[in-house]
Amino acid sequence: MQDEMSRQDLNERLAVIERMIVEGRIRSESWGWTFLLWGVAYYVAIAWATWGQSLAVWSSTYSRWYAWPVTMMAALVLTLAIGMRRGHGEPGTTVIRAIVSVWICAGISMMFLFPAMSFAGTPVNQHSFVAIVAAMMGVTNGASGLILRWKMQVACAVVWWITAAAACFGSDAQLAVVFLTAIFLCQIAFGIYAMVLESRRRAQHGVAHA
Repeated sequence: MQDEMSRQDLNERLAVIERMIVEGRIRSESWGWTFLLWGVAYYVAIAWATWGQSLAVWSSTYSRWYAWPVTMMAALVLTLAIGMRRGHGEPGTTVIRAIVSVWICAGISMMFLFPAMSFAGTPVNQHSFVAIVAAMMGVTNGASGLILRWKMQVACAVVWWITAAAACFGSDAQLAVVFLTAIFLCQIAFGIYAMVLESRRRAQHGVAHA
């Protein structure tokens, strides 16, 4: 009798975990716009930093070292403003809180990293910068993708990890091309993909309740 109860209890707990994972996927899809927003922000920062110069990730001109921290702060403000308007402040499950915590920690790390590198007063090693950023993005996407069992996000993590390794080689121009490609695939394309999934889900939900 106790064995049957234990088995039933285990099945119920597994079902709860599965529901939390599904809910986490749905909530993550609703945040797809943030991937797109930050992907565009990365492009703006790179364009601002290297406008009129040879293609690079970070400007060699002191007056343009502010491009990254200013752009990232603007993206953060936009993210918070849009997120509050869209009503993403409601509490979620343990899975959702875990994923949000991972991204918050990554965001805080970057908020410390970019200003420090900009105001340090010494030329930035672009290869090290991209390697660090790509590695952090790989960790966050990998953790989120594995928790949610989301293969597409895990694939993004793999792209970021490859980018982190590739950043240790090649010229500055080659580095910029690799970084821009990773941003397009893992931020812009993935963000659009998540937004499309959310749109389809909302459409199906609307039809079901029509």
